Amino acid sequence: MRKVDFHTHSKYSDGTTTPQDIVARAKRDGVEILFLTDHDTVSGFPEARDAAKGSGVLLHCGIEINTIYQDNLHILGYGIRWEDAGFRERLEEFQGRRRLRIERMVEALRKHGLDISFDDVAGQSLETLGRPHIADLLRRKGIVQNRQEAFNRYLIKGKPGYVESMGPSAEEAIALIRDAGGFCSVAHPETVADLEALSRWTRYGLEGLEVYYSTHTPSDIVRYGRLAESLGLLCTGGTDFHGPGSGRDKALGVEVPDEVYDRFMDRLAKCF
Repeated sequence: MRKVDFHTHSKYSDGTTTPQDIVARAKRDGVEILFLTDHDTVSGFPEARDAAKGSGVLLHCGIEINTIYQDNLHILGYGIRWEDAGFRERLEEFQGRRRLRIERMVEALRKHGLDISFDDVAGQSLETLGRPHIADLLRRKGIVQNRQEAFNRYLIKGKPGYVESMGPSAEEAIALIRDAGGFCSVAHPETVADLEALSRWTRYGLEGLEVYYSTHTPSDIVRYGRLAESLGLLCTGGTDFHGPGSGRDKALGVEVPDEVYDRFMDRLAKCF
């Protein structure tokens, strides 16, 4: 078995800690290979890269792109040319859409009687904005106890602060990652209502499924592993670490079998 983490977030998106701290935690927790996969940004990678020098942790740049599909399909990208100008321009476009969505959500919550401002929300992230930043502000104001309560009461479909996603389609996200030289995996498949659609996305170039995940039980791993095998997909794994106070702040790293590790690394090597 190998200990890896292909799915982590820093303060450059909706994480609560720095890229440097994530690298330090990975070293402490015995992670061999680490990917920083912030939402719609790669700006935290240079800091993580500097921190990883001499640490013994093999660091790579990744990405997580939130798509418009059911507002819960997230595409992880690996092996990307993160400095590619065209790639980063598209990410900036996605960030602009996110900003507009959050502005509208804040306005909806203000109309609902909540005393919050967009500037207070925006000040919590170094780059990419998301619903967790609204949730954290509501927690700081004592309106909710944690992020999950904020989502359940205000930020999911049917609740007063919800605004439809403005993200790209799954097909656009996959194409963007592939155009940047990388390959794609579906994140946290338990949040995807229609897993039957996976076969359609494989035709657009989807190559992986996050089988090994921090909350997956052994039966979940078997289920998603069989699904990945039936579709010819790579198995990927990660904790979806977001940092202290996020509700996703357990130790870094998931254990994956040697054959899963080897197959992933063989695919990654083809990107460089």
